[in-house]
Amino acid sequence: MSPAAPAAGRFVIVCPAGSGSTLLVRTLRTHPRLRVHGEVYGQPMVGLDAPLAALDAPALAALEALRFSDPAAALARFFAPHGAEAAGFKLKYEELVQPAWAPVLARLQADRALHVVFLDRRDLLARYVSHQIVLRQTGITLVPAGQPVPAIAPFAVDVDDLRRDIAETRRRTAHFAQVFAAQPSLRIAYEDLAADPQATCDRIARFLGVAPAPVRVATEKIVRQPPQALLLNYPEVAAALAAADG
Repeated sequence: MSPAAPAAGRFVIVCPAGSGSTLLVRTLRTHPRLRVHGEVYGQPMVGLDAPLAALDAPALAALEALRFSDPAAALARFFAPHGAEAAGFKLKYEELVQPAWAPVLARLQADRALHVVFLDRRDLLARYVSHQIVLRQTGITLVPAGQPVPAIAPFAVDVDDLRRDIAETRRRTAHFAQVFAAQPSLRIAYEDLAADPQATCDRIARFLGVAPAPVRVATEKIVRQPPQALLLNYPEVAAALAAADG
């Protein structure tokens, strides 16, 4: 009798909005031994990997409803490996703080075998600008590789809102590090992912107990200009951040 195959690993990518999680998910998805879903707890649910990506409209609606009616069953669907060696999905801070997902968070926190990949962005101003561009202009976080990216018009930001956002991002980063303190975890930075996607994905694969394999970047970078070129009130922003750091 042949020995049973080892159980597939389970993982989540935990991050704030605007941290490059779409780049990470779509790049990891090109690894042949990983199953990587996107925002399965978004409203609406988006970014499913195969074979869930092929669900028809009624089946997709049923899966979305299952997230509320039977959180354990929904998690089992999202963690199903379908032949992969590890399966997981991303969870943004903005989803994790929603009361509707408290039962999901509790189950994840209780799963001591769950591997947690924390994705940060060192430049919190760039993170804020990236998220504001989605909210104000593009409405998208994904442009497939080889497709044109939308034009971005310069704009001004509310400096007080920016300061609140940076402080809240730092608070949530510390909070969720404590929430998942009992789980094995790996912290990576968007800046390192963007500079060397292969090396970053190799680190994640090893962390998950999966052999590294060639990956490819499957998305276009949407925001290609730095904050100083995009913000009409950049001098005011820079002065306010310098004062806060001082």
